[in-house]
Amino acid sequence: MPRKRKSRVTLSEAASQRRSNILRHCEHYIKDLVALYEATDPARGPGGEENKLEAARQAISIWWYLWAELMLWAQSHLAGYEMLKSHPELRERLEKMLGTEITVDSHAVEYVGVYFSWNHVDDSDPVLSAIHEIMAEEFEITMSDPTLRPIIQEMLQSRSANSSFWRFPLRHAMFALDLGEVDELIKPSAIRRQGNPVALYRWKLLALSHTRFLMGKGLKKYKALEKVARSVGQSVETLRSWEKAYGFDDDFAMGLRAAELAGELEDVLDAHPISYIIKEYGQEYFRHSSDVEYAKLTLGELRATPLEAVRDGLRKARASKTGI
Repeated sequence: MPRKRKSRVTLSEAASQRRSNILRHCEHYIKDLVALYEATDPARGPGGEENKLEAARQAISIWWYLWAELMLWAQSHLAGYEMLKSHPELRERLEKMLGTEITVDSHAVEYVGVYFSWNHVDDSDPVLSAIHEIMAEEFEITMSDPTLRPIIQEMLQSRSANSSFWRFPLRHAMFALDLGEVDELIKPSAIRRQGNPVALYRWKLLALSHTRFLMGKGLKKYKALEKVARSVGQSVETLRSWEKAYGFDDDFAMGLRAAELAGELEDVLDAHPISYIIKEYGQEYFRHSSDVEYAKLTLGELRATPLEAVRDGLRKARASKTGI
């Protein structure tokens, strides 16, 4: 059966992709950032040092939520520009559907770029739906590395001096990659590696998370280690060495704490919403998310990745020679 031909839409049919109450919508983000800005002032003395590392992480996280509201349109237009530049066949198809030429300033460029974002202001927008249907079904457009690099360069463009120490080197590294050069910034560290180091990091964390989950359920640590070690084909000493090796990794440590909390609160996490659990049990924060939220996510991951899968993952990651 021939495919149903898509009807033509025009940009005049587009709905608004801007919030009408954007200032009010962003107000709480700005207030939270200002509160953190003032609370961490060195002039406050020791009082300003309390949880300052987490405050810095929270500020960065909030900033990206603010970015999502105010800067998504700009990110989308730049992403769409690079995507259409690298896929002229897509531009031609969209011009045919829209019945108009697409220039670098056309609204259609923003619609192309917003395809790669999770959240849109108005998903019922007929122009958005038509463009994204063509991208997904006819062209299977994905954000590959060669296209992503110039987009990252665009996002880093600014003469602002206070962030130039990291933006300028990263922008240069992306530029160099397009010319076939691997900049020092993004060269792999000169350390001894076995198999796929990134995958191994994940599987080791999952193995130890299963251990902590059992501890949260009330099992003694040595018993939990024995059970997990036997299931994943490792020794207890090996598991202890992993725990020691990543002892100063905050993200690794938080993953283990979340797994133990998931064991303690498993029934509660299944039965109640996060807001109720936070109210009843309190909360601590890590990277602007509560430990209860981390525990809920970790519980789902542990259930989706049983020990048999961890054993297979460790084996395959060790056998990988390319790291890919």
